[in-house]
Amino acid sequence: MSKKVVVIGAGVSGLVAGIYARLAGFDVEIFESHSIVGGNCTGWYHKGYHVDGCIQWLTGTKKGTGVNQIWQTCGALSDEVGIYHTEKIATTVYEGKTYHLYVDLEKTEHEFLAISPGDKAEIRKLMKNIRCFRNLNIPIEKPFEDMNKWKLVPLLWKMLHSGKPEKKTEYMTIAEYISEFKSPVIRQLLACIFPTVMPAFTLFYCLGIRSSGDGGWPMGGSLAFMKRMQGRFEELGGRMHTGTAVGKIIIKEDTAVGVEIKNDNREVFADYIISAVDADMLLNRLLEGKYPDEYFDKRFATPQDYLLLTGSYVSLGVAADLGAYPHNVYIQPEKPFRLNRTELKHFNVKIYNFDPAFAKDGKTVMAVLLTEDEIDYWKALKKESDHDYKAEKERLANWVIGGIVKVFPEIGDKIEMSNTATSLTFHRYCNSYRGTYMSFIPSGHVKKQIHKGVKENIKNLYIAGQCTFPAGGLPLAAIAGKFAAQRIIKAEKIS
Repeated sequence: MSKKVVVIGAGVSGLVAGIYARLAGFDVEIFESHSIVGGNCTGWYHKGYHVDGCIQWLTGTKKGTGVNQIWQTCGALSDEVGIYHTEKIATTVYEGKTYHLYVDLEKTEHEFLAISPGDKAEIRKLMKNIRCFRNLNIPIEKPFEDMNKWKLVPLLWKMLHSGKPEKKTEYMTIAEYISEFKSPVIRQLLACIFPTVMPAFTLFYCLGIRSSGDGGWPMGGSLAFMKRMQGRFEELGGRMHTGTAVGKIIIKEDTAVGVEIKNDNREVFADYIISAVDADMLLNRLLEGKYPDEYFDKRFATPQDYLLLTGSYVSLGVAADLGAYPHNVYIQPEKPFRLNRTELKHFNVKIYNFDPAFAKDGKTVMAVLLTEDEIDYWKALKKESDHDYKAEKERLANWVIGGIVKVFPEIGDKIEMSNTATSLTFHRYCNSYRGTYMSFIPSGHVKKQIHKGVKENIKNLYIAGQCTFPAGGLPLAAIAGKFAAQRIIKAEKIS
């Protein structure tokens, strides 16, 4: 009789873990509290528009890479799934002229030098920094602790010969790094890539990966991406339970033996448990605060050293065909927006005119991610008055609309849908700590570490999720899920 694995959480990590466990012959059940799979990798419909809530671009769309192998194995990508690659990563309109940052590094370098000859030295350094990450291919055959030196040495050799970014950038945020360019145009284009509170290396990583031919967009977006993975899991015989929340992990004699289902207080027993949920939920709810974890406790205790990315997401439905518009545009409204303690000055708008799932019947979706850590403010506002909470969301959306219309005045009377999801929204639906979508991004002066993926004081409990890696993101969530399944496979001495 097959041994049983219970997976908590049907996000990317949970589904990958479940699929690999099924491929190894385990009986697998996944429990997901939300009514749909996906976790933070999600999308929804509002007033006839399909809103994508996650993927901006995806590492692993390039065939031959390790992460692509995971996506292919799990059904997220296949030859039938189209991948869209844009020529222009970012666009800005400055003093009436339009400028672009291209996937082609040589073209970008030429454009930047033409924009600002005085930034020549910094532009050359930028290109060198980006090329350090251009051919980075993470080895994902098995957990790192099981890799022999003959697997790791070639990787380290390749990384060594790719070069290292400038030493000073190790301690910089993107905002600090781009401030060294004299040209406001270059600063604006580089500000379109990631939230500028992130470490500078993430900017180089993104541009390096995308210039290598990776980092495309899977057609259909996040929701379709996750539904394909669900289909693969169920096709393999896995059992999926959505709308079914796990209340706690059952521990007997320091061994995880099952889970208690919150909906009806029933118990489901298993030989192994994989937690593919937020670290806060695992430690403080599923384990009831009884089992501290030095790795996670340190990160929760020092948020100044480990960045938690969270914010609000404003989506717009435009009754117009925007096929000729750029995809990712820098916007700076006339006035900043004050959201409690946070001042928002600029943003970039993504125009989904390249995917028929979001642009059809002469209508197009736009979306803006605003980085702010104001979940306590949103919580207090909603508790005090749902009317005031909605009014503040509308005020935020109107600021976004005003900035967009400033650049594209012709669409002002064509915006017929507005939808704002706050960090509180993502916390409620995805159970993510403080509504975060990427967690524990280490600052430059702290050591980059990876969680071991196990609870040393609890047997048969394995930990997946992006929180087990520095920086996080979908590809690392997938790798963590694969590693969790492989650790169980090793424990069972299965080939």
